[in-house]
Amino acid sequence: MPQILYFWNEDNELDHSEFFMTDDELPNPLPGNATPVAPTNGLYEPITWDGTTWNGTDKDEWLAAHPVPVPEPSEQDKTNAALMLQIAQNKTAQDQFNAQAMLAIAAQNGGTN
Repeated sequence: MPQILYFWNEDNELDHSEFFMTDDELPNPLPGNATPVAPTNGLYEPITWDGTTWNGTDKDEWLAAHPVPVPEPSEQDKTNAALMLQIAQNKTAQDQFNAQAMLAIAAQNGGTN
C-alpha cells in the first residue's frame, strides 16, 4: 500500500514529503524528522510539527500578513495604453468621416443608386 512520509526541518517546519510505493520501501525505523501523519487541509505556512500533529496559520491570518501587492503599470504599459487610445480615437474619427462622405455622395446622386 502506498504511503507518504512528511518531513520537518530543524525548526519543526514542514520541509517536504516523500511517496513510497510499498511498505517495503519505507525506512525502518522512520527517520527522527518524519511522520506518516499528514497535515490537515487549510493550514498555511509556517506549518510546524509538535510531535503529534501539524499546526499552521489559518487562511485569514496568513492573508492579513501577506497582502497581495497592487501591480503598478510600467512606462511601456502606459505608452501602449496611450497608443491604443489614440488608435481607437482615430478609428472613430475615420468612421465618422466615411459616414459623412457616403451621405454627401448619396445626396449628390439624388439619394438613389
